[in-house]
Amino acid sequence: MFAARPPTGHLAPLDTVLVKANLRVLPVAVAAALTLVACSSGADTADEVEPSASALPPGVAVYTTDIAPLAEIGGVTIQASAYGSALAAVPGTTDEFYGLTDRGPNVDGVVDGQKVEPTPDFVPQIGRFRLSGGTAELLGTIDLTGPDGAGFDGQVHPGATTGETIVDLNGTVLPQSDHGFDPEGLVALPDGTFWISDEYGPFLVHFDAQGKEIERLSPGHGLPAELALRTPNQGMEGLTITPDGTTLVGMMQSGLRAPGLDGSAKSVPLTRIVTVDLNTEAVEEFGYVLDNPKDTKKAVSAITALSATEFLVVERDGKLAPGANKVIYRIDTADATDIGPDATVPNTEYRADGGGLLIGGRAVETIVGVTDSDTAQRKLTEVGVTPVTKTVALDLGKLVDRMNPKGEIYGHDKVEGIVTPDGGRTLYIVNDSDFGLVGLANDTPPYTLEPKILADGTQDTTEILVVDTTKLPAE
Repeated sequence: MFAARPPTGHLAPLDTVLVKANLRVLPVAVAAALTLVACSSGADTADEVEPSASALPPGVAVYTTDIAPLAEIGGVTIQASAYGSALAAVPGTTDEFYGLTDRGPNVDGVVDGQKVEPTPDFVPQIGRFRLSGGTAELLGTIDLTGPDGAGFDGQVHPGATTGETIVDLNGTVLPQSDHGFDPEGLVALPDGTFWISDEYGPFLVHFDAQGKEIERLSPGHGLPAELALRTPNQGMEGLTITPDGTTLVGMMQSGLRAPGLDGSAKSVPLTRIVTVDLNTEAVEEFGYVLDNPKDTKKAVSAITALSATEFLVVERDGKLAPGANKVIYRIDTADATDIGPDATVPNTEYRADGGGLLIGGRAVETIVGVTDSDTAQRKLTEVGVTPVTKTVALDLGKLVDRMNPKGEIYGHDKVEGIVTPDGGRTLYIVNDSDFGLVGLANDTPPYTLEPKILADGTQDTTEILVVDTTKLPAE
């Protein structure tokens, strides 16, 4: 299946990324490591000073990355510190974490369904960090490769077409690739291996400690076949594992494009949680009611396990602060109805090509439709489906606005990773910086990139926000 290509290095400092002739390539200096600068409040009371980047509430710290750029194209910097697609603790340690890049630098093109990749040779990778004394030292990186040892890339996978067309800065269409991979969720196991979820398939891929693919689950082959109906760029966004190490738990970013659905699947207030027992290969699937996505534009971006049935889930919009809508929910699947291939809901049938479990001949997304969350909950109850329960654990958008009304502290648009070492008391939250890019500055090739600029005037980069929820002042 995988075409032979030269292998890439593993667990070593980042290599210089080779790009096209119109790029000036900068070396990635990791000798100085990735430094995370911890900022904490110096004020005795919250009202002593106007909120600023140096005045944070009790129990909050912000860590900012500091790493040399990946490249500079047309005067625009492409950041290299984009390890915020997921966050996972390194097993057996208390001060080390893994971060994950996505498929690589990319921005929306000039037509719907088009993506522009300025560095097509980028290999998705895992970064390992040691936290100590307010800094995070980048110990090394692991390139993600196929079974042949050739590096993955960001091109569309031919076995999981998303309807996207990917071009380079000259507008040249990049061919599909059997090494195409868009990593989004990360699990690190005690044996040194990793499971990573992908948006294209969606796939769940098991990698060895050196980043080489060991095995792969895909729709119809280890995963419910209806997951192939995911909306483009809205695949399996989050991944975690239960504390006993037996069950992978993945979340789709938004609703499936089920046959007969009237309207955009991204506006349906329902998405799916999928569990895979690593010992028995048993699969379950549960419905998750989103927070009014037709109005809020919110979708799932991360999940982390608290117990066998309880999890923290991040829902977010795509806005920069202030006024962004990002909420962390505590959810429970214990009483939820299985709507997967082995579901036992009365008077139903399972048809993968029809959207999975059919109730009265219709998939659950079609039953719910484009509506509000309360109506979705009622419609599901009426057909005998109980979704997962959810309560607010932390309104992150409101916290960010309280810290600085101008959005100058942790004002990122894409919060995509979460870890908690103590059952939800302390939260480690990471953002995906999109390599510091937001789009194109012109409509015709050769394209010019546009940097993503935050409210404080700086280019977006990955930051880690640490929140001790027991120390936050009352709203």
